Amino acid sequence: MSDAVRVAVTPAEAELAADALWQAGAVAIEEQPGALVAGAGDGIDPAALLAAVAARWPAEVVAVDLDAALDAWRPHARAVVAGARLLVRPPWVARHDRRPEAEGRVEVVIDPGRAFGHGAHPSTRLVLAALDSLVTGGERVLDVGCGSGVLAVAALVLGAGTAVGVDVDPGARSATVANAARNRVADRLAVVDDVARAGGTYDLVVANLLLPQHRDVAPAAAGVVAEGGRVVVSGVLVAQRAEAEAAYRAAGLDVRAHRADDGWLALTLAAR
Repeated sequence: MSDAVRVAVTPAEAELAADALWQAGAVAIEEQPGALVAGAGDGIDPAALLAAVAARWPAEVVAVDLDAALDAWRPHARAVVAGARLLVRPPWVARHDRRPEAEGRVEVVIDPGRAFGHGAHPSTRLVLAALDSLVTGGERVLDVGCGSGVLAVAALVLGAGTAVGVDVDPGARSATVANAARNRVADRLAVVDDVARAGGTYDLVVANLLLPQHRDVAPAAAGVVAEGGRVVVSGVLVAQRAEAEAAYRAAGLDVRAHRADDGWLALTLAAR
């Protein structure tokens, strides 16, 4: 058993509470009737999660089976369509369970393990849709905060030439390597633990992160995008658009397009 934070919250404010918990270091959030239960990541004191929400919503520290919470989504997983070409499914969701509108799409099979990114979250779908429109063949792609590797792998399946995934979490790097092999693109993907180790420049840089991480990543993303390239960022709420834009504008990037889904936002940027 592990300590977690249980937050009493109405459905209308669940998204706001979840965002506060993610930013405070939650590694998993389970939605329950009238409440959210958030587990803390390695090195994160549950008190930090409690402090992030207690001023606005009733909250308490509770004991939970964190492994069970991390796997709670699996029985409910389904295939997800994104853009005009992509379908993402977990390996245990059978091909015949796909929706009719998924026929003819390029399939990406992802098991995130304990990493973020099985394709269903709106922020992930937004970046997948952007990749669907931007990848035309042969691109060099950098996935910052790659999690399960779903974005890098999807780009390669769509026809990108090579990809590099970056993540500080060893579990995420392992999941990315496994998913690349699962989709037969491992020979075109490298995984590192820091953007500085990626080297070179990239036609496409993607970063599905929370707002505080974007503030840190923006200068590095701007520094590695190739001339004429694009940076696609997500993981921020529509209400956080001004702050996200400001971080990247300060790094020399301007918005060229945007997409929104269920309150989440993705921005496509380029050097001015």
